[in-house]
Amino acid sequence: MKYQSNNTRKGMIGMKNRGLIILTVSLIVLVLAACSNNRSMVDNEASQEPGKTTVPSGTTTNTNPDGNATGGDQKTIVFSVFWPSEQYEQAVKSYEAAHPNIKIKLQYGLSEPYSDEGGGEQTDADIEKFTTTTNAAMLAGKGPDLVDLRYLAADDYERHHLLEDLSARMDEDHTFRKTDYFTNVLGSEQGGKSLYSLPLSFSLSGMVGDRSAIAATGVKIDDRSWTWDDFMTAGKELVDANGKYKAAIVSGEGLQVGGTDYFVRSIVADNYSRFVDEANRKANFDSPDFTGLLKQIKSMFDDGIISTSERGYFTNVSILSPEDYLTTLNLFGKDTEFYIKPHADQEVAGTSYETRSDIGINAHSKVKDAAWDFLKYMMDHTTIGLPINKERFADAVKALKKRGTITPPTIGSQHSESFKVDEAQLNRLEGFADAASRKKNASGKVLDIVSANTAAYFAGQKSAEDVAKLIQNKAMTVLNE
Repeated sequence: MKYQSNNTRKGMIGMKNRGLIILTVSLIVLVLAACSNNRSMVDNEASQEPGKTTVPSGTTTNTNPDGNATGGDQKTIVFSVFWPSEQYEQAVKSYEAAHPNIKIKLQYGLSEPYSDEGGGEQTDADIEKFTTTTNAAMLAGKGPDLVDLRYLAADDYERHHLLEDLSARMDEDHTFRKTDYFTNVLGSEQGGKSLYSLPLSFSLSGMVGDRSAIAATGVKIDDRSWTWDDFMTAGKELVDANGKYKAAIVSGEGLQVGGTDYFVRSIVADNYSRFVDEANRKANFDSPDFTGLLKQIKSMFDDGIISTSERGYFTNVSILSPEDYLTTLNLFGKDTEFYIKPHADQEVAGTSYETRSDIGINAHSKVKDAAWDFLKYMMDHTTIGLPINKERFADAVKALKKRGTITPPTIGSQHSESFKVDEAQLNRLEGFADAASRKKNASGKVLDIVSANTAAYFAGQKSAEDVAKLIQNKAMTVLNE
């Protein structure tokens, strides 16, 4: 089994602190993301030792053959997830109340109890133990009935036929209406390819732009259809306009500044399927597509379109929830806007996205029907992040409008002022979700290889072709481990 590490932060190595103000604001961004992640099923209020279970009141441990979820013999669903989650626990309690014959056991992988004083922090050893134990059980035809696939090699599970075909489930279940969900994010329209996991929520990846500063330059922006060539042209015009900023975009995320390696990593992550086919163990880095991308990025750095040291007209961001969307816009100024990232010529236009809380059903489970029914329930009742269910998404937007104001958390002595909910901006969020078309991969060993080996090209030490071949060889080694 291949272990996929969650090493998003590795791409941030080498980033520089640009002063106390930027550091303080950056801390606010991190806390906001952490708060949103807590709402996004990474809520660490409960805890268990590896392999042990949290059993809501009334749960029994006897497992019986499969049957209808709404009646019949008593059935127990084992649901495995690494992080303790209040959202999962609430879903279990409400589902069990409506289905007296179903009991759900939550299994957690965190090794020690979580507390506000610092206990229960994620460690590589915890993740390694969780993945090793889960992989062994799944390969043996055992394991949990439902599994949150974070930290697990989902592609390996598919290849070994360890997960239930959920495309068939969706097609055969007359109560499941695809139109209730963001089908573009579900991936249910992906050319006949079967799905083996379904997300409960997702995030969007794009750019925040200083709208007033861009307007002052007179440069026209069409982010609904622009390619990287278009961005280079517009970026050069922005730089030559001698306006508020010296660069078109900063290499980094939020107010964190990175280098050339970070920028390449972020673009490959946004277009991961273009260069990597993990299911079939193939990589496509030794191709004109990738070498052309490297040369294109180098040209943007050489022309000053991308900066590694200061802010630009645009900054890369990730949107985790409706509240996070407005907070991020407000953080960068009073007249900002969310823009879709440019795409490569060979790619379709649209927002980059990342699925969250991807859930699969064990192909060897004896309670697959009941597990499928509970998975549907979670999809229809999840209210965290950007919910995959369109009605829950709309509910979250309505609730934020009704609240009227947002108060960001205070960091140390840095006071965060409340601000009014911008309904006009909020109304645009669903359009970005509907336009989601490019699935982002924000972690993994292949991306580590990309970011670690491109510096030689940007430093003029190796050609783009030589770097591409090196990355291709290392990526294929990792993919075939």
